[in-house]
Amino acid sequence: MNFIVDGHNLIGSLSHITQISLQDYDDEFKLVMMLRQVATLKKGRQILVVFDRGVYTTQTMNGYGVSCHFATSPQDADGVIIGKLRKLLKPSDWSLVSNDRRIIDVAHQVGVRHTSNQMFIQHMMRKSNTKAEFHDEKPRSEEHTSELQ
Repeated sequence: MNFIVDGHNLIGSLSHITQISLQDYDDEFKLVMMLRQVATLKKGRQILVVFDRGVYTTQTMNGYGVSCHFATSPQDADGVIIGKLRKLLKPSDWSLVSNDRRIIDVAHQVGVRHTSNQMFIQHMMRKSNTKAEFHDEKPRSEEHTSELQ
């Protein structure tokens, strides 16, 4: 399973159990380091994390199965994520990590699974995902639109 992560949304859920806070200068970097651990647990896993803005560049953050995207004005992270969800060639290979209902609804519309922040955090804390299912919900509709380019 590959993941599209709503970066700052996930950081907001992490702040009560880790040393990561949205107020941190390097909150994006800290999250990416955690996501790299998840990505390397399974060969070929891809994690795309999208942030509204940050102090880093995409080139300094990409690697080890994690790709970063920083939204630029006038677009925000939600808009970028929605655009990426709609363009996935194999939506059933992906899961959205977010608690934002608007983008969760779009994910379901295009056939992308949803993993809540809490479930994803539990997985990150376990640091293994042998045979456990890694999603909360199946898409509402199994009807997938044709592959988008």
